[in-house]
Amino acid sequence: MPGRRAVARNLALDLVAAVGIGVTASLVTALLPTIARRSGVEPMGLAALAAAPFLANLLGAFAGRFGPRSTSQLAIIRGAGATALLILFVLPTPAVMIGVVVAFWLSVSMTGPFHLRLWGAMYPRSVVGRVIGFIGMGRAAAGALAAFVGGLIADRVGGPGAVALAGVVGIACALAYAGLRASSNEPPPAFSPRESVRALRERPVLSRVALAQGFYGGGLIEAVPLYALVHVDRLNLTLSDVGVVGILAATATTIAFPLWGAVADRHGALVALRTGSMLGVVSLAGYALAPNVAVLWAMALALGAANASIDVGIASIISNETTLAARSAAMAGWNTVTGARGIAAAFVMSGLLSLGLVNVTSGLVLCGVSAAIGVVLFVRVDLRTVDVDPAPLPALTDVRGATALP
Repeated sequence: MPGRRAVARNLALDLVAAVGIGVTASLVTALLPTIARRSGVEPMGLAALAAAPFLANLLGAFAGRFGPRSTSQLAIIRGAGATALLILFVLPTPAVMIGVVVAFWLSVSMTGPFHLRLWGAMYPRSVVGRVIGFIGMGRAAAGALAAFVGGLIADRVGGPGAVALAGVVGIACALAYAGLRASSNEPPPAFSPRESVRALRERPVLSRVALAQGFYGGGLIEAVPLYALVHVDRLNLTLSDVGVVGILAATATTIAFPLWGAVADRHGALVALRTGSMLGVVSLAGYALAPNVAVLWAMALALGAANASIDVGIASIISNETTLAARSAAMAGWNTVTGARGIAAAFVMSGLLSLGLVNVTSGLVLCGVSAAIGVVLFVRVDLRTVDVDPAPLPALTDVRGATALP
């Protein structure tokens, strides 16, 4: 494990890189759906935008074959994802928006497994939760500022221009990944999509957490296309108003990240997942009934805190329940399973809405029911379940070139 000075250097570079992800992801998630709606995109088009990151996650099953195998490749791939946002400045059409969002999230999903495994070689296991929380705090703080400033810029120069500007910031910050260092630059061995799913499924705790997240996350994903309808059709918010909602959510996430990181290290990742997911259910109920923007402010705070708990909880529990050798494969398997679920979930409520079977309010209520089932399943996960050692994966070694650590 690197010494304190190396750990501090890696943490600083990770934080810079996280700022780029925070800025770009904030504009893509907080403003782009509203920009698309104001451009005349129908609910099914909004659903396609919501499904884009999960299509990218599904394709992330191939991260073991085509993902980065060095920190330099990590920087290049994430920089390429940010570069895709620049296309919107030239071609801000609905089809291009969807393609750009897929490209952006694909750069994240293809690099996530390698990055998680890199954390295991760069930071002591006892503080992984706090490291994730600290890096997440930086990412969320950058996202909060970007949501506010981006909303102001979008009202003046147009939404596509604001998103493209965020892409420039993302490109610059992605260079920091190239400076991350572990004790060896030996690339990790490859793994197939089948092996990635097997690495997840053959660990009962992770399988149960994935099932719970399937219901909980599914409910939140189904709701995403409906948020823009609440913003535009029900409350007629400006992009600046939407930016304020985004900054409140990001501020809550910023504050909550280090808190959830400490909770995960001291009390376990499941405590963070269970508590945070309850806040997510509250936020869906509030959005379903919100009569004015003030209610959305409160729900944004709840949802921001909930999102931080899920990010920290998932990364922590995968790190705790896998060896370093299997960690990249398990993370890729998680992305694959959640990606398949997310693609379907993104279209469910928009489809029902288009068929006239639900309205925005009843649709959000149904999303809350799905999320509540997930909360119950999180509570029922038992860490005392004994994991069965999976069939051997390819001879995975850690990035230091030594035998994989437990």
